[in-house]
Amino acid sequence: MSKRAWALATIGQTLVVALAVVLVAAPRGAAAPTAHPDPQEPPGGRPPGRIDVTTSISLEEARVIIDAAVANARAAGGHPTIVVVDDHGEVVSMDRVDGTTDYFARFAIGKAKGAVALQQPTGDTANDFERNPQRFLSALSMLQGEVLLIRGGVPLFDGNRLVGGVASAGFGPNGDEPAVTAGIAAWEQYRQAHGR
Repeated sequence: MSKRAWALATIGQTLVVALAVVLVAAPRGAAAPTAHPDPQEPPGGRPPGRIDVTTSISLEEARVIIDAAVANARAAGGHPTIVVVDDHGEVVSMDRVDGTTDYFARFAIGKAKGAVALQQPTGDTANDFERNPQRFLSALSMLQGEVLLIRGGVPLFDGNRLVGGVASAGFGPNGDEPAVTAGIAAWEQYRQAHGR
């Protein structure tokens, strides 16, 4: 490389580095006059007062489901964990009956999330495994460690709208499903009585 070519390359590199430093260090945009926020309007457009987040199922509704499911299980001699989740699979309320381990709480949450994720009872999903293993295995793969696709989880619908899921764990499939069914029946009666 000639001295002239080397000098031009060095100058070019220096200019590029200097331009990069100027662009990084320079303030963005022209200096704007400082706006004085209106004391009546909160910054960011946040409305004054308490902010409520929309929920798909209320705590009161979740408690109706859980109370009926627990009563059904206790009457049959069981001590499961009952959980209600919202339409995103987040826990709204849960009861772990005395004598039940924390593992069943995790199982119940996994069943309820599985029912919400696949929008069908987890027992149906488990039964469909032979017919459609891809759906079952895809859910397990995509929702690693979050779903349990065995009997005991049921989605909750308001017409065609998914509002959550309910599940029971710790009483076996012959006890979990009747407890969940009793909880859903109580929820439907509650909704009817309250015009929902």
